[in-house]
Amino acid sequence: MSLERRDFLKYVGVGAIATTIRPHLDSPQDVPLVNEQKIHPDFRSNNHGVEYYMLGNGLILTALQVSPKPESGTHCGLLVSSSEHFCRKLSTYLFHPERGLQNTRFTVNIDGKGYSPEYDKTALRWEYPDKVPTIVIEWTAGECAVREELMCPINDSALVRTVTIQNRSSVGVKGTGAILLYPNLMFFDEYHVDRDKGTLAATGYASMEMFCLNEATPGDRHLNVMFGEIPAGGTKTSTVVLTVNLTRAKFENKGLAAMEKETQRYWSQRATCETNHDGLNHLFHSAVTGMRSAVSQTGKMDSGIWQYNFEWVRDQSMMAAASSLCGYADIAETSLLRMLDRSIDDEGRARDASRHRPPETIELDQNGEFLYAVWTHWMWTGNDTIIKQFWPKIKAVADFVLRPEFLDSATGLVKNSREFWERDAGFGVKEGYEHTYQVWNIVGLEFAADLAHHMKEPASAQRWMDASRKMKNSFLNDPKFSFIDNGVFIKRRLLNGEVQRTFEPPNRKSMAPGVPLNVEKVSYVDPDAGDVYPIMLGLIDPKSPVALKTLESMELLWNQRWTTGGYARYNVTSEPDSPGSWPFATMFLARAYFEAGNDEKVWRALNWLLHCPGGKAGSWFECHADRPVPPLPPLGIVPWTWAELAVFFVHHLLGVRPNKNELVIRPRLLTGLDKAKASLTLRGQQIDLTVTRAEKEAVAVVNGKQVALVNGELKLAIPTKAQTIEMKI
Repeated sequence: MSLERRDFLKYVGVGAIATTIRPHLDSPQDVPLVNEQKIHPDFRSNNHGVEYYMLGNGLILTALQVSPKPESGTHCGLLVSSSEHFCRKLSTYLFHPERGLQNTRFTVNIDGKGYSPEYDKTALRWEYPDKVPTIVIEWTAGECAVREELMCPINDSALVRTVTIQNRSSVGVKGTGAILLYPNLMFFDEYHVDRDKGTLAATGYASMEMFCLNEATPGDRHLNVMFGEIPAGGTKTSTVVLTVNLTRAKFENKGLAAMEKETQRYWSQRATCETNHDGLNHLFHSAVTGMRSAVSQTGKMDSGIWQYNFEWVRDQSMMAAASSLCGYADIAETSLLRMLDRSIDDEGRARDASRHRPPETIELDQNGEFLYAVWTHWMWTGNDTIIKQFWPKIKAVADFVLRPEFLDSATGLVKNSREFWERDAGFGVKEGYEHTYQVWNIVGLEFAADLAHHMKEPASAQRWMDASRKMKNSFLNDPKFSFIDNGVFIKRRLLNGEVQRTFEPPNRKSMAPGVPLNVEKVSYVDPDAGDVYPIMLGLIDPKSPVALKTLESMELLWNQRWTTGGYARYNVTSEPDSPGSWPFATMFLARAYFEAGNDEKVWRALNWLLHCPGGKAGSWFECHADRPVPPLPPLGIVPWTWAELAVFFVHHLLGVRPNKNELVIRPRLLTGLDKAKASLTLRGQQIDLTVTRAEKEAVAVVNGKQVALVNGELKLAIPTKAQTIEMKI
């Protein structure tokens, strides 16, 4: 049976507990295992202080592990897998049960003495030569400086590692390097060394090859890279290539130079954003790089890398929409096509955890989110091929939530027994109306009406627009079922209109030991980070009393039971996981606070992302908590955070918001920002946008001509050629 995110929390049972029990000694003759096999600590994803630099191209997924202590894992260990196959850390292609990732590092020998990167003597960072994401590792080997550069050619399943040794001493030295191809024994059972060509190869469920583009000699499972004599002050460079399901012959037939050229061309067309704040620049670049690494070239995406090994329409829709904003028409299209092909059935049901659910536990927000992603892709690319090709199924997605088992005909609200974060009746959720299920379908059905007009189906457009308006009116104004209570947005109402204020599980002790929903006497429902969606998505005035009071209520979620910052997803008294901060939920609050004009809270959230675990590398765990594993899955990298960051920059900060008829730009610079310069792609045209602070009055200059602003907004016709826009605001 497949278990999804929350199911891990309900079914602890004998099977999960058994993995932690040691064998029973039945008689005096039984001898305990003194040298019991222990798996290397690298198998755990969230050891203390560990971060991952994620790099991939949709064919190959790699991650460079940064670890401050040996007991936390191998520093500069490399994880490699195919983008088309989900995995846990210990099922990545270079993991070894006893050695972990130790075999994956590049080691250097200077005059007979060996060196490897040490945490205290290593500098790691992202660099973007010709806009190509590149992981840079700088470390020392005696009196020599070592620089490693790791990059993925955009259309080839390969990792290219270029190593440069600089001799900083006053005398010449002799340098060599060594790197192993030591495959994961679970997947690779055949090994071959081509000593003539110097190629190492492993085959099994997949294939890998390693070779050097410069002078090297092969050993049984390693390459000796020959740097030779390095004069005083001189440098020598060598390049090692690791391929997955790609032969050396095919790699060399195309050639690295050609790969680099098309890689540079690809990245030159992706979105850029530079401000006068290095931290914000890092967050944006990390989001753009991460989105490419997370999605395979067939649109497949693990919603928690090394964690869930499942797909969610919700997560993929967020990524598809954000990809459209960042010039990734390829990612958006393949993601939408995969969802339409595999995750949405002919009735319009959307999968979560790679499976369909019965009506009472289906995640109804996913329909609205998918429609939002389709509309966003259409607005940004102008391409309606997917809409035309899959129109019957897209219509079914819109109509599905209006079925009688969900829809209350009197109010137009939708109901069932599951909530946004996937708790259900087993966690104390009663049948009723969920906040986010209304919000996302209010938005999604309105966008579906736009799609229907485009498809010349006015009856469908009217039906969905009427449903959206009725749902929105009840959501905001109904005297009994409004989601505003005492001036604050609330999460859930029951069928009789009462606010569900607490969750009481049928059996608290069925929850994972020690988590709040197991031990608390009262488990509160509100506040919930999802309740700021109306502010994020523009359903209400972000500076209205209800918006400001709702945001004020959210402050309970900051440092709720910890001191390291970040917002929880909801009141932790009803948490079936360990209490902790959630990066993408924190971005919900950052986006809402930005719209409300509270820059202090926005900066606090963004600075937390920069300095919390994962901030330097630019890839974040789902949450920061002491998760009980088992019965829960290990923590992994959640792509949704990258999507939230991308939308924050493009939609909110830069304020670029195209619709059917015009391009609206309404930027706002955060306190402390003086300038933002971006390059975006809209309908195939490059938009170069520069935003600075106005000394006097706000003004815009478009292609050299001054254009008036209306209430701080620039409104233009949909571009048919490249645009250069300068705005002083």
